[in-house]
Amino acid sequence: MFFIGVFGIENKNEEIVTLNNLSCKRCNKAIDGKLIKNFDFFHFFFIPLFKWNETYYITCESCNMLYNISKEKGKAIEKGEDVNITYWDLQEMENDFYNDDYSSKDICPTCGLSLDKSFKYCPNCGQHIK
Repeated sequence: MFFIGVFGIENKNEEIVTLNNLSCKRCNKAIDGKLIKNFDFFHFFFIPLFKWNETYYITCESCNMLYNISKEKGKAIEKGEDVNITYWDLQEMENDFYNDDYSSKDICPTCGLSLDKSFKYCPNCGQHIK
């Protein structure tokens, strides 16, 4: 959302790192998963000034299941600390939140902006949405 084009509030998904040897509850096997940070931020002339509502998710690269993890573990991984993510740390997301598939939602594959279903091009970067 923009106010006068100079400053505004936006929501963003940021891929942090790919984690190895996670145990997916749906696949029931060891997989790689992407750690994704979702947050709201206030910006002034496209410079982010502060963030809030930070949440961390892991997506299974095999079945695209989306799992929520604790904010403490997500921040520790983001800082580069060696954190062990267990089967019990992965909390399945509600089906209506991301429709079980992070990659099938209307999110720009280039910049990560959440998009309306009617968009054919990303208004942020101009990427064609398939």
